Amino acid sequence: MNIIIKSLFIFFYLTITSLSQSLSNKRATQFINAIINDCDSLENFSYPEELQISKRLGITYEGIKNKFLISYEIPVQIIEEIKNKKVDYNVNIEQIDDDYSILHFEVKQKNYKTSYYFKNNYLISPPYFFYKEWEKIESGHFIFYISDPEYFNQYSVYRLEDFISDIFSVLNYTKDETQQLKEEKIIYILCKDEVEIEKLTGYKARGMFNLAYDYIITTFNCHYHELLHLLINYKSKDLPLYTHPFLQEGFAVAFGGRGGKEPEVIQNLGYFIAESNFFDYKELLSSDKFRNFDVSMSYPMSGLYNDFIISRLGIDNYLKLYLKYSADDINGLTITLDDLLRESEWLKFINERTHYRQIKVDFDEEEFQILLEDSSYILKEDSELYLIKTDGNILISTPEKEENYYSKIFQEFYPKNKYNGERYLIRINDSEIAVYNLYTNNLIANYVSGFTLDMKPVPKENDLYTFCINKKIFDEFPNEWSIKILENK
Repeated sequence: MNIIIKSLFIFFYLTITSLSQSLSNKRATQFINAIINDCDSLENFSYPEELQISKRLGITYEGIKNKFLISYEIPVQIIEEIKNKKVDYNVNIEQIDDDYSILHFEVKQKNYKTSYYFKNNYLISPPYFFYKEWEKIESGHFIFYISDPEYFNQYSVYRLEDFISDIFSVLNYTKDETQQLKEEKIIYILCKDEVEIEKLTGYKARGMFNLAYDYIITTFNCHYHELLHLLINYKSKDLPLYTHPFLQEGFAVAFGGRGGKEPEVIQNLGYFIAESNFFDYKELLSSDKFRNFDVSMSYPMSGLYNDFIISRLGIDNYLKLYLKYSADDINGLTITLDDLLRESEWLKFINERTHYRQIKVDFDEEEFQILLEDSSYILKEDSELYLIKTDGNILISTPEKEENYYSKIFQEFYPKNKYNGERYLIRINDSEIAVYNLYTNNLIANYVSGFTLDMKPVPKENDLYTFCINKKIFDEFPNEWSIKILENK
């Protein structure tokens, strides 16, 4: 018994000692050699805590041996040239402090550089290195790491939790899947700007889903789109690394919109594209051609069509289609029309569905009853809509305010104004109406005359802009509102 205890003591001592050592040249060289030779020992280099994060949701990708290295690999072409001794490489270690260091790898002949972060002798991801010191908040299904707490709020936590619950139903999660996600939690890393995102990911972006560790890394308080990439992969569990963008992005747009714009806003643009015959969804069925379209056009059309086929096929059949057009290489991949629905059903869907149009400029005012009135605005309602007349932009406060929170979108539009915890902002000009939730910073409804068939401008009556907004986009009733009119800018 004494021998066993002594052996265990030595084992734990050696383990702790190994974890506390600075990265050595020998260890760095061993790591690079393991990558170049695709050694089975690569996992042993990964920091145990973060390796567990990579595995915690059980998402795996076909043919990928080391998930934690996805997007952190050295390109195959360069590895082959190193193996064939056509190029040389250099390895340098930058010591940050006693615990952290950066391994810089360079192939000068190919003008290629990359860096790997280490905690002591173990590989960590750049996100882990940066977020470890950020403020941490936990909720039912999330762990949030927040760079600047001034830009985040509890309201967004509630909205994300509500969203997760809705998608559980959409994707038909089992009780076990739901429980696992609740226990393991989604790691949501909120950066203050795109510069910070680039530090964490190497890319200038507003948000992304990190496949290696299932991180959501974003600048948005409620980035539903990237969450959906994670949630559909979690439902599939084992899938190819890539999915045809018409389905991958279409699914995320259909239920999550696109960074800063909620689903109905993007779908409304999809309707316009379809109704105006600007281009046909069939042009997006080739993965190669999809890339040639501007995402401001391809994403809305994809989102609308994916909403259509999910509503007709059901989620189980849709997931089969999603997996069928997933592969380790999607170049040249084309979705066949035989796997989709009849054109007549699509046209019927376009003609019948109107629920995305949340702002109206055509209405019968006689059906509305007055709620609030001031010298600069009038607010009326019927059973579904608020009718608003205003001579300027509208700022709406509600009784429940988030303390110590500052809205990025408000700061963007009104850098010289003080933000006082207002909930909604409605911006209006002759051709556009835009409604923002200032707590999520998302555009939740809009009307753009240029994206309508009749191109009707925003109506005016006695110098007051006059329009209707669907009641459903607001959380509160007008009797809880405090309204302030801002000068149009």
